[in-house]
Amino acid sequence: MTLIDKLNEAKASLAEVKAAVENGEKGTDELSAAIEGVKAAQAKVDAANEAQELLKGLNSTVEDTDASDTAGKGAVMAKSLGEHFVEFRKGHENADNRIIATPFKAAGDPTPSAGLAPTQYDNEVVRRTAKPLSVLDLFSKKSISAPVYSWNVYKSTTGAVGVTSEGDTKNKLTYTYEPKTATLQKLTGLIKMTEELFEDAPYVADAINQDLVDDLNAARQTAAVTTLMATSGILTDNVAAGATDADLLKAILKAAAAVEDTTNIPADAVVVTPAIWLRIRSAMNGNDEFLAGSPFGDSESARLFELAFVKSADVTAGHFIVGAFARGAELVSKADGIRVDSTNSNDVDFEKNLVSVRAEAREILAVKRPACFCDVTVA
Repeated sequence: MTLIDKLNEAKASLAEVKAAVENGEKGTDELSAAIEGVKAAQAKVDAANEAQELLKGLNSTVEDTDASDTAGKGAVMAKSLGEHFVEFRKGHENADNRIIATPFKAAGDPTPSAGLAPTQYDNEVVRRTAKPLSVLDLFSKKSISAPVYSWNVYKSTTGAVGVTSEGDTKNKLTYTYEPKTATLQKLTGLIKMTEELFEDAPYVADAINQDLVDDLNAARQTAAVTTLMATSGILTDNVAAGATDADLLKAILKAAAAVEDTTNIPADAVVVTPAIWLRIRSAMNGNDEFLAGSPFGDSESARLFELAFVKSADVTAGHFIVGAFARGAELVSKADGIRVDSTNSNDVDFEKNLVSVRAEAREILAVKRPACFCDVTVA
């Protein structure tokens, strides 16, 4: 497959992803990846074109204007940069093809002009690294069309199932459910840039747009973790001051057992702060061996007690959360997902050739089973 074929394939893939995003089937992460694919393919095609132009220049005919030097040889065809240099040096001083620098500089000789070095600019902006969204990935997802989400939660049972003699009245039971409601939160961000930037440096505008979406996604995760830790009914535990590495590991295992004992649902992940992650990951046994395995080989450090082992700075310092994330809570979002809109009609944008770019999302973490989570405080 040629580079042009790969470029066309990347453009076709981008068109498919755009259509999927408009239909709500894919998100902006897939769209950004498709855009980067087209950029990479286009860069390879441009590089190949530049290489062809260079070869054409090297293979061009060098017309010899001094017949006495060429002895009737006529034009010279240079097949490479080295051959071109050899032909150039013929008839010049130091014909051994070495460039000999002037051994001294006389007083009054002009100095080379400064600040005239040629510059090549890269169209790829060096962007900051996006915040990992590893915690958001733990929750189940749901899209709704209304701004308010409501569900019913089991509360109590009156009566019980039991043995009944033949012909006797059957045991009667009554289940009580409690309605719960959550209103979607709106997370927004607004930036401004000039229309000239949009037209003259679209790659910069694209990078700024992606930074805005990254900030929005980071806020989504922070809001989800904040909502979870503030939910009434989640389990709590603590680790006393002076706890050893083994005590921390036991506390995680204890919290996982508490979640399953309370809800009959096994925990699937533990989310810790970077500081606690570092302490657990660097824990060693009596033989000075890492408990998580060799740092130079395959390691099971991504899992701990069969749980996904995730670190996030969104968790309150000195805490970690053990829970059944996939079954205990849902990240409920409006069906249109993340929206990015732009206009030049905002405020005085039209007068100043400015463009306002707005990114927003409407969602809430619906903690349907609070007891599926245990918030452990480390003193």
